[in-house]
Amino acid sequence: MNSKFRIQSILTKFDKNLDGIIKEDIPVLKKIKKHVITSGGKRIRPFSHYLFCQFLNVKDVSWLDVGSVAELIHAASLLHDDVVDNAPIRRGKPTIGSLFGNKTAILAGDYLLACGISRLNSLGNPELMEIFSQVLKDLSVSELLQMEWEKNPKISLKVYDSIIYGKTASLFGVCTESAAILAGKSKKERLSVRDFGVRLGKLFQKKDDCLDYFVDSSASGKEFLKDFKNGLFTYPVLILRNQLGLIEKRKLESVFKKEERSSSDESYILNLMESKKVSELLHKELNSEKNYLLGYLNQFPKSAERELFVEQLDRLT
Repeated sequence: MNSKFRIQSILTKFDKNLDGIIKEDIPVLKKIKKHVITSGGKRIRPFSHYLFCQFLNVKDVSWLDVGSVAELIHAASLLHDDVVDNAPIRRGKPTIGSLFGNKTAILAGDYLLACGISRLNSLGNPELMEIFSQVLKDLSVSELLQMEWEKNPKISLKVYDSIIYGKTASLFGVCTESAAILAGKSKKERLSVRDFGVRLGKLFQKKDDCLDYFVDSSASGKEFLKDFKNGLFTYPVLILRNQLGLIEKRKLESVFKKEERSSSDESYILNLMESKKVSELLHKELNSEKNYLLGYLNQFPKSAERELFVEQLDRLT
């Protein structure tokens, strides 16, 4: 079967299941439900859950609900993020906040979470409830941490790591660990599988941060230098800062302290990134991490599912 067709058939199953999980108590929820299901998301998290269920030979049919709940949590976090960021557009489409107002977006996000937790609770598995409840805590803590530090020049790589753990990696980790739970694996085996998901999530987030500085918007689908224009200290900037002397660091901080950054500031940051070879440093680091993940996957028997994961890992990172 063509891999693209295979992926789409799995994603269609998740979309149909999401349609059944999200209720439509009032008319506006019907519109929001349609918006979530047709948002154009890659469904990376539920797809990762599905593939690990295949690797671990899961027979429990709950995999579809568990993967769908992970996607609902992700979708809800995006609705909330867009309000915090006051974002009018996501994936080329108007956000719920811009269409219906920020209050509706917040409440819609809460509603999606409630639908997801209700479905998860119906599975009667306390271990799943425990790890997904922790994800919700991690998401909230990381968002608060990001708000506190995102424009603070004193932000460290340790703080950044804590932010992306809660913001992205924790949910990736649950997507893989939940497959191990359904497979009845030991606590030690669960932690190993979870670690893979967490490392994948961190890699994914770091790669996403890199798009802002090193990939044109026509290729990335994101506004070029948007994070820089917003004065955010993302991963490429933190790596750049480590390559600078004291005077250069002070100049960098002065640029980020501005209310708005000019076109000359954009040229400055891009030239600095190039002169310090930040792109090469990041490529080496991220490629090394990707190779670790590929090596981890090799422990599983060769299969169409393993090749799919390798293919997706190459494409996404």
